[in-house]
Amino acid sequence: MYIKWIPGLKPNQILLPRQVVIPPSAVLHFGAWKKMVQVGISEHQPKDSIGLSVHLKTEVTFPDTLPYEMYTVGKDLHLGPVIALLISTKGLTPELLNEYRNYFTNYQSIKGLIYLFSVDGINPRNKTVEGYYYNPQADGDKTPWTKGVFHYPGVIYRRIRVNKSRLYDDLITHTDRKIFNPYFLNKWELWESTRSNPFIRDHLPNTKLLDNLQTLKKMLDLYGSVYLKPNNGSMGHGIMKLEKTLGGYLFIDRYMGMTFINNEIKAWAFLQRMSKGRKYLIQQSVALTHQNKNVDFRVIMQKDGSQQWACSGVIARYGEDGRFYTNDVSSISLGRDALRTVFQFNDEEALQKEEEIISICTTACQLIDHKYGPFGDVGIDVTVDPKLKVWILEINSRHQHTMPSYLKDDPQMYSRVLTRPFEFAKAWAGFTEC
Repeated sequence: MYIKWIPGLKPNQILLPRQVVIPPSAVLHFGAWKKMVQVGISEHQPKDSIGLSVHLKTEVTFPDTLPYEMYTVGKDLHLGPVIALLISTKGLTPELLNEYRNYFTNYQSIKGLIYLFSVDGINPRNKTVEGYYYNPQADGDKTPWTKGVFHYPGVIYRRIRVNKSRLYDDLITHTDRKIFNPYFLNKWELWESTRSNPFIRDHLPNTKLLDNLQTLKKMLDLYGSVYLKPNNGSMGHGIMKLEKTLGGYLFIDRYMGMTFINNEIKAWAFLQRMSKGRKYLIQQSVALTHQNKNVDFRVIMQKDGSQQWACSGVIARYGEDGRFYTNDVSSISLGRDALRTVFQFNDEEALQKEEEIISICTTACQLIDHKYGPFGDVGIDVTVDPKLKVWILEINSRHQHTMPSYLKDDPQMYSRVLTRPFEFAKAWAGFTEC
C-alpha cells in the first residue's frame, strides 16, 4: 500500500480500492494514533493505495514514499507497521544513526514506518516523538535517515537502559505497553526469576548474594574456586576470581592481576575495598578451559515473525591465554565447531549438544518473559563443563549485535541477528503474513 494525497477529501474521509471490505464508518490506525473516518470506495483508486485527505498532514506524519501493509478487523483499519527503536536517552548523532544502518537490510519484507528516537525526543503533550525514519529510497552513500515528528508507534524495540522518566512513562502508557526488552535484569534478579523452575535451576551455578564473611567461607569450602561478580556489572567489569589455597586466598582481578592473602579476615577486608560499596554475587566456578583459554558460548535468542523464541546463532568465545574470563576475546567460532574441537565430538554429537543448549535457553527465555516480559532479543552466556553439563552464566538484554559480523563460517548470522527483531515487532503489531 502507498499513500495518495487527495485534495478534495475532508479530514475524516479516506478512499480505498474496491478490493478492501470494510464498513463505511471505520477507525483508521497508524501506530498508536487513530481517527474515526468515513470510507469511500472508488473504482479509480489503485488497488495498491489508500487515499488520504491532505488535511491529515497537519495531524500526523505519514511519509508517503514508504510501502505499507494494511489489515482490517471489524471496523478497525490498520496501516503500518509503525515501529520505533529507542536507541538513546539524549540526542541522536549521525554517528549513532549510522550504527543502525545495517539493521534495515531486510526492510522490504517488513515495510512501513520505522524510526529511531531518544527519550528526550518524546513530547507527552502532543503524543509525538521527534526522530529519524528509515528511507529505503536513499541513493547510494546518501544518508537513509529523514528527520520528522511522528505520533507514538505501534511497537517499541528498546535497545538502551532507561531510568524512570515522565516522558518514557507516558510513551509506554499510550502505546499499551507494546515494548519489548522492557526491563534490564541485574544478575541477582536473573537468578531469582529463573531458579524457581526445577529444570532451569539444575543448570544454574550455585549463586549467593555476597553479604557476609560466612557466605564467602561456605562457598569456598564447597567449591574451592568461585567467581565474584558485581550485581549490576556488564562486559566483565569488576569481575574477580577467588581460589582457596593451602596457605590462604588467591584473588585474581582482571586489571590488578593476582593478590594473595593469608587469612580470611584480611581477605574479607580486601574484598570490601575492591567492591567499593557495590553489591556482589559469589558464584560456583563452572568454567571450561581449552588449551589454557576459557571458553563459553553466546546463544542469541530472538523472537521471529511467529512471535516465538528462536535461536539466531550460537557463537563460541575463546578468552585470552591464561585469563579467567572471555570478555576480552582472542577468537570466536561457530558453537558447533567449538564443541567438536573442545570435546572431540563428531558431527551428530555436536548437533545434539547444541540442540540441548538451545532448548535450555528457550525455557529460560520463556521464564523471563513470564516474569518481566515481553522480551524479544537476548544473548545468553552458557558454558559446558568437562562432564558435559550445560550451565547458564548470564542473560544479556543489551547484547552485542556486532559479534556475529566477525564469523566467517556463517555470513548470514549477522544479518539474521539484526533483522529478526523487526519480524517480531511487525507481527506483534498485527501485521502477520496471511
